[in-house]
Amino acid sequence: MEKIKLSSSKKFSGTAKELKEKLEKKVDIYQNPTTYYNTEAPLLWIIRGSIKYFDELDTEFLGIGNESGIPCMKADHFANNTYRLIKAVDYLAELWKLKIEKSEEVKFLLDIRTLIVHSGEQITKVESLKLEGYKDSQLGRILTRKECRAFPFPEEYSDMDYCIEIWNDKHDKTKKHNLSKVDHYIENENYYDIDIYLKASDVRSILLHHIEKFIDCGNKTKLPQKVKKLPDIKDKVIDTESDTIDFDRIADLISKDLRGGYYKERGVEYWAGFGLKRLYDYSKKHLETLDKVRVIIKEKIHTVMSKYWDDYQDGNLTIDDLPNLDIRTVFKEFTPDFEYKGYLEGEKLFNYIAPFFNTRNYNDKKTDVGYLDMFVNEASNALGKELSMRESVDDLVCDYFVQSIQVKNSY
Repeated sequence: MEKIKLSSSKKFSGTAKELKEKLEKKVDIYQNPTTYYNTEAPLLWIIRGSIKYFDELDTEFLGIGNESGIPCMKADHFANNTYRLIKAVDYLAELWKLKIEKSEEVKFLLDIRTLIVHSGEQITKVESLKLEGYKDSQLGRILTRKECRAFPFPEEYSDMDYCIEIWNDKHDKTKKHNLSKVDHYIENENYYDIDIYLKASDVRSILLHHIEKFIDCGNKTKLPQKVKKLPDIKDKVIDTESDTIDFDRIADLISKDLRGGYYKERGVEYWAGFGLKRLYDYSKKHLETLDKVRVIIKEKIHTVMSKYWDDYQDGNLTIDDLPNLDIRTVFKEFTPDFEYKGYLEGEKLFNYIAPFFNTRNYNDKKTDVGYLDMFVNEASNALGKELSMRESVDDLVCDYFVQSIQVKNSY
């Protein structure tokens, strides 16, 4: 018989709260737009739950033992939670391309799990124990220190919570050739018993330290996203002299990620640049080339699109750092102040009044008539002139900015 004490070689000295906070920072670093969310979310859920479960592990974590012949429900619960945690960490490390090594103590707990869950079938892979030549390992008894009165724990193991007996068998077939030799099984060491002593505090420390080791491996800061620079065609897509801007080409070039502000939802392409395109085309169609308002619109849009193109080349700039292409921002110095401007222009204009203004070639004509009437009345009163609907609500929005520029420049 062999006796083994499972103890934690590295004590976990932190708290569950600190561990959870470190885990969330890890998630922020490694999750990105290409993350497999429906895979990673359950894994992270398991790890979060395991932090709580193992942090609160009590001295009766294996229940009352297996005197009835099968392990207590608490033992099965512990075994399955141990397996879930270790496998979740393994899989998440694989997804995030991290290398996490298991300590010998973690491997030992995996073996204990295997013995608890799979006892009843032939068990040949108990990697933490040196069992060369043995064809089967089975869970023997799970004994609690509190209940083990007839055979008390030896003094050197008196502080342990449980003793798990492992019974190993060589499946020796030579006994049948010499049945009279009663000590045959002893000479051949056909049967080998191992007693494993363990306690809750060590198990807690082993598994929480394993989680901490996973969290601490790899990068400590958010991984930089690879930025694909735009081709050297700026003069072709933004040409002031010919009075042209190829908004669609620019949108195609920046459409591979969210950094440029472009996104696609339910088949509809959204980008604030499309709103500028509507105003740009509207002014060319309805204003003379030398009209002062037309010149201002042209210069403002060419300037912001040129800076947007240049800044996009800098991979250190995020979407928040790039020039804001929202038409309300580009022309905010011209639009009038009125009582409900923040509500009607800021909140309702592109959500309910002209919801597809900032889309590519999409005219749903869907508008909330109530908000539309409120906006027209408030804006017209502020400007001192009626807004023109022309062919669509989008035209009305364009006319709002044209009239705003015109009124501002008439003072």
